[in-house]
Amino acid sequence: MSEPIATALRSGNAQAALELANALLETSPDAAESHYWQALALQSLRRKDEALAAIDRAIAIAPENGEYAMLRSVMQLDDKDPSAAQSGLMDALALNPNQLEAYVGLIHIALGQKNPAEAKRLLRLAERVDADATLTLLARGALAQFEGDLDAALAAYTRATEQEPDNAMALSSLGMLYLQKQMPAFAEQALNRANDLSPGKPALLRALTQSQLTQEKYAEAEASVDALLAAQPNDGSSLLLRAQLRQARNALAEALDDVQQVMQQHPGHLNALTLACTLHIQNGTPDKALTLLEEALAADTDNDALWQMRFGFESSVNPNVQPFIERWMAQQPNSAKAREAYAVMAEGQGRFVLAAEQADAALALSEAVPLAHFVKLRQELRDNPAAAKQRLGGLAERAQSPEAQRMVLGWMGITEDRLGSYAEAAQAFLKMAQFVLPGKTLPTPYPAEQVPESDARGHLLWAPPGVRIERVLNVLAPILGERLLADRNQASAAREDGFGADRFAPGEEHAGSALSWRMGIAALGLQPETCVDWLPHWDAYTSAALHGTQLTAVVIDPRDALLNWMVFGSAQSFVFHPKLKQAAKWLSVVHQAVADSKAANPDAVHIVHLEAVDSDAETVADQLQQALALPERPSAEQLATPVMALGGMPNQFPAGHWRHYKDAMADAFEILTPVAVRLGYPQD
Repeated sequence: MSEPIATALRSGNAQAALELANALLETSPDAAESHYWQALALQSLRRKDEALAAIDRAIAIAPENGEYAMLRSVMQLDDKDPSAAQSGLMDALALNPNQLEAYVGLIHIALGQKNPAEAKRLLRLAERVDADATLTLLARGALAQFEGDLDAALAAYTRATEQEPDNAMALSSLGMLYLQKQMPAFAEQALNRANDLSPGKPALLRALTQSQLTQEKYAEAEASVDALLAAQPNDGSSLLLRAQLRQARNALAEALDDVQQVMQQHPGHLNALTLACTLHIQNGTPDKALTLLEEALAADTDNDALWQMRFGFESSVNPNVQPFIERWMAQQPNSAKAREAYAVMAEGQGRFVLAAEQADAALALSEAVPLAHFVKLRQELRDNPAAAKQRLGGLAERAQSPEAQRMVLGWMGITEDRLGSYAEAAQAFLKMAQFVLPGKTLPTPYPAEQVPESDARGHLLWAPPGVRIERVLNVLAPILGERLLADRNQASAAREDGFGADRFAPGEEHAGSALSWRMGIAALGLQPETCVDWLPHWDAYTSAALHGTQLTAVVIDPRDALLNWMVFGSAQSFVFHPKLKQAAKWLSVVHQAVADSKAANPDAVHIVHLEAVDSDAETVADQLQQALALPERPSAEQLATPVMALGGMPNQFPAGHWRHYKDAMADAFEILTPVAVRLGYPQD
């Protein structure tokens, strides 16, 4: 009779499984197996105490059966009792040293205890039992994910789902990893399948809802969050998730209702308070947000997290936060976070000595102030890079999230670069690139096919990722004012004319055209002929569609652009491809498109080599004036002034810096060398 019970459990019909198990128990009350199947059915119905009692009866009858001890430990894990589960799993291994499930359970406990060394030891033992088992693959993936090697985790989870396409645990692990890798469409697909196989699991439903929210699939997200609340009525985290959905749909009053319900159930709930303040600000009632924060502070004056929230609010509405920080420090003289905030403020103002003093004071109170560490790190990079390297060793040990690991790796690379250790710097930068930041997807370069007849007049400005075009924009803004169109590269573009970061294939309804371009500018109340339009992307289609315009392409050596883009990002917020050669191929194609446009229409395309500003800003200013038909010459002095990053740090490498990395990144630079030569740069 056990096979029908197993079939019912596999199909998700736990109630039918329980009825069958109870019938089996009536006929065989002294058989340990009867109690075991009852425990499995009760566990599936989330009747935890009854399930635990049933498995205890099975163990009492057959204490030598390691599978029963294993199930009991799994129940304790589900019940958030890792110590008891750990003890039970070790007992199961004592009964049967080849219990793969026991090793895997202990691996997950070790990761929960932040002990990857123990998890690795246990994984080796699990691999001795069965290295290719799905459970082993999942454990291998979990360890890799914990250590930040998302590609290795993806490989393990993918192989597990290929071996067992209907394994809900494998699918949910894969889906949650895709969510971490910011691939929500893939995450949704895997999580939906996992939910079909094992419906109603809160953690799975939360991840599924998040994947749908990220894609703005609000109807699907609403169905998922309804299922979540059906499984956990009035659960605070589920209500907050629904509030986020309602916020995204601009149903602010309903979102506030959810948040207020959470705050009534859990007074002082920081996440609920944060969301409530955000909703009030969105709703145009920041005074209510301020009242909530001040009331919370009055009730809990020594709560550092509340002071941080209140500081965040102050920063958003008041450019001068120093009086508030001083109030915070007066109330909490031993607050490391308050000192850290002071250090960050001072650094942003260019008061580097004061910033370092306050960072030291913060760190003397607590090491758990990462921003203070980075204030000190930048000071050490300016004064003593060897000390910065030592500090980064400690930061690397504490970096757990992918974002933190990426940041530490980036600074490691910059520090090694400062020390002239370019091979080590390259290694850090390449590893950093595996942690993909959220950003705009790289536009597809389209050929000049099916282009509507063009009738465009005006000036276009373009620079590839990796070029600090901000220096050019800063000198053009005083001359052009509103006629300098930089809106395409803002978080919310003012125009959707087909020439922004989101592109459509030639022939599609929303593909850019001369007409859509002119209409987009006219909607701003401007004349296209008098504007300079900063385009984020250039390809053959754009060149043909906007034939008649003048293009000014601001470039540096494409190999330098690749290095700068990888390390410092891009003004267009384009995602850097984690595979360096793929990034180089895309960058080569867009540079070739500009070179092709120049060759086909030399009078309409102007190439400005921006690295020349460091030696001859006057000439670059003259070139910009002539190319853009400006009524006056841009300020050469301002053009020669680099735009510095936080802490007075450069946000680009010097011209020709790519040569220090020509060995470590040879394949990528080889792809870019032909177009670099074509644009006038030396081969080597």
